[in-house]
Amino acid sequence: MSYKIKNGKIITRSIEYSVSYHCNLRCSSCSHMSPFIPKKFPFIESFSSDIHLLSRCLHADVIRLIGGEPLLNPEINSFLAIAKESGIADRLMVTTNGLLLHSMNADFWKLVDCVLVNLYPGIRLKESIDEFKLRAKMFGARLCVRDQCAFRISLVTSPHPNDWITDMIFRTCKNAHVFQCHMVHEGKLYKCAVPPFLPEYLLKLGINGYDPNRDAFNFREAKDLLEALKRFLLSPATMDSCRFCLGYVGKPQPHHQLEPKLIAEPALQQVTRSGNLDHYVFIRECAHYYWSQALAGWKGRRSRQSERSL
Repeated sequence: MSYKIKNGKIITRSIEYSVSYHCNLRCSSCSHMSPFIPKKFPFIESFSSDIHLLSRCLHADVIRLIGGEPLLNPEINSFLAIAKESGIADRLMVTTNGLLLHSMNADFWKLVDCVLVNLYPGIRLKESIDEFKLRAKMFGARLCVRDQCAFRISLVTSPHPNDWITDMIFRTCKNAHVFQCHMVHEGKLYKCAVPPFLPEYLLKLGINGYDPNRDAFNFREAKDLLEALKRFLLSPATMDSCRFCLGYVGKPQPHHQLEPKLIAEPALQQVTRSGNLDHYVFIRECAHYYWSQALAGWKGRRSRQSERSL
């Protein structure tokens, strides 16, 4: 994981903020666990103070307002306005399933830079994608579309052991290390979206003992914010939440909506690492990781040799 520092700020690819914890769909393998989260929105005052505080030492290429389903939040425009005013990112994106996109007013389209619509099989929108694209263009925004016919299985119903495979699930996770999908949530920063919402899911499994604070950076309490943030982002320690997640190496499955009984009792699915790890992808990603580490080490040695020769 690499970061640059510019003008006294750490530069990251993205940060995310969930403006709605629940969703109007029940997608299986939702990495944000939305089907298992009760209806809840964050406080806009908390969002404002947290984003402005982080903006002192962190800057992202893009800030994504996500969910759940973000368009369920009746204050979505206010969240957008605060995010834009904070200057924490170059671009402002909303990721949505599109079911409520037809109801967004002109202020929404003026504020947002990009809307990413995930299209799911069997889910019909109220208006066509072409109509949404025209509306976005009218206000100088972009509309991107992604067909989501399959999800990789991510959450498991039995925790992994603390072993080298779990370590590699963390080290090969693109959300944490490549796309840098760092989640801001209630005064804390996480390397991905799993930790803050995992306790609700585990509660339905009857599993206790996971503390998301162990995977968090509490930036409200940091004395030297920039240095503490650097230590957190560069730490190689495997997150505790990785024991319940398959990251980017889970088997793919056709996208489908969860039945209500599986939301009430997710343990009925019997999802385990041994049965749902995609071994081919795992080996490929491990090889890529070790090759990248070796290449970085070689470049580091060459750089030090060049410095000594000068």
